[in-house]
Amino acid sequence: MSIWVIICFTMTLAYAMLILIYYVGWLFIPKPKIFPIHAPKQGFSILVPARNEAQHIEACVQAIIRQDYPNSLFELIVMNDHSTDRTAEIVQTIATQYPQIHIRLIHAEERGVSGKKACITAAISEAVFDYICLTDADCTRGVNWLNAINESLQTRSAQLIYAPVFFSSNNLFEQSQALEFMGLLGIGAAAIQLKNPNMCSAANLIFNKEVFFKIGGYTGNENLASGDDEFLLHKVFKLYPEEVYFLKDARAIVETSPNGSLQELTQQRRRWVSKSTKYENRYITAILVGAYLFNFSIFWNFFAAFYIPSLWKVFMIQILVKMVAEGLLIHAVLRFFKKGKLIVLLPLVEPFHVLYVLIIGIWANVQNFTWKERSLK
Repeated sequence: MSIWVIICFTMTLAYAMLILIYYVGWLFIPKPKIFPIHAPKQGFSILVPARNEAQHIEACVQAIIRQDYPNSLFELIVMNDHSTDRTAEIVQTIATQYPQIHIRLIHAEERGVSGKKACITAAISEAVFDYICLTDADCTRGVNWLNAINESLQTRSAQLIYAPVFFSSNNLFEQSQALEFMGLLGIGAAAIQLKNPNMCSAANLIFNKEVFFKIGGYTGNENLASGDDEFLLHKVFKLYPEEVYFLKDARAIVETSPNGSLQELTQQRRRWVSKSTKYENRYITAILVGAYLFNFSIFWNFFAAFYIPSLWKVFMIQILVKMVAEGLLIHAVLRFFKKGKLIVLLPLVEPFHVLYVLIIGIWANVQNFTWKERSLK
């Protein structure tokens, strides 16, 4: 057996063990106990940073104001980040229609800020309530979203909560994104449960306002295009490791739409991956590099097998092990969202995922990209 084959099998085993550890971590995340609904008690400031979100903002705002929760215990702050479309106009119209709901539209230019992190920080400084619910302008949710968060906070002390996010999907392109994101969500949730957090999503993130300023908010990474979620998670966990958790409650699910085109997908993923070398915890970077090298070895063995036939076996074992390990985790997460049938698409999507990881991993770190009509690094 050649040294290269030994290296490939070693990476394959290590990758499978890592994913299986996350799978076990996901299974051990406790679901909320069934109690009579706790009376609403906690107040929430819901923050929605928005830039050119005219297509989505109405559905987002409507889902929030329909919450089965006392109007006096939540406010909605939409931070308009220099939108050039009708985003602000739509929000203002809804605010006029529902005077009983505390909706505030803040314009970034009036506060002298620009960019998502600066907008979020400015909005938090004006928030009324102790807990911040951060979400995206393209997200919707059920009417018991705040109830689920409120009940969790009444039964468990928390400084930061990562709550579930699901990609609603209609076609194969969107469903493949949903599968990938389920894997990322499962890993992020499991890593928090295992006390070694790595990733989360600002689409459904709840945290203590006082703690946000205590840790310095986004100081140190404010100039990065991404990381308004993960770097915050790491900072809070460093001070309060026992008060950071994933809320495994179906009522707390937020739904968002996957990217509608390949260009949008690549731009978004490049933005996500661009922070991969900026983590303070080098363990996370090492894991990302190891996963990249593992996928590269699969790619290399596929093409090298045309010249060295013995590598076909290595390639097949690698792709099969990868699919089985990831399939266990993804299927477990899909079951939580009651979307288990999507797992049948995994064999079709898996080969393309290898190529996608390789391309995005390089592309995100060597070239500028655009997001919301802004050029970013």
